[in-house]
Amino acid sequence: MIMDQENAPPVPVVNASLLLSAFGYWPTFHDGEVHRALLDRGVSGEPPSVTLVIHAFDTDNTVDEKGYDRVRTSVLVTLQFDDVRESDLRDLGSQNVLSSLEFEVDASGLVRVTLGPSYGLSGWLLCGEVTVISVVPWPSPTDGAPPVRTDPVS
Repeated sequence: MIMDQENAPPVPVVNASLLLSAFGYWPTFHDGEVHRALLDRGVSGEPPSVTLVIHAFDTDNTVDEKGYDRVRTSVLVTLQFDDVRESDLRDLGSQNVLSSLEFEVDASGLVRVTLGPSYGLSGWLLCGEVTVISVVPWPSPTDGAPPVRTDPVS
């Protein structure tokens, strides 16, 4: 898949095409909800990693007869941040809505990921690599029923 700059992620992301295929562009994650945050110290000298599972969606900018935004794409995205050098994550709660998920490369070549606060989890981390692990369809409340957790709990 050839990506134009306008639709590409703001930093290099391994398997970005999985997310680009779902949306047609790199999403902002505005109003996305973090369902799971996994901090892994690594084993046998491997560097630490952070994995986030996020419900991401977009709308078609119209509302239905009940006044709800019409959801066009609704997916559960698993993002892994490898070689985490620093982090400051806080306020994990029963609901963790993001205002944004921002990515930028710093002067040292590391990726700074900022979880924009809305409600619950927020903060930032500095990592060596970002990978899209999976993108799976996820029910939206506008599909007639509230989303239910279908991922295995480990």
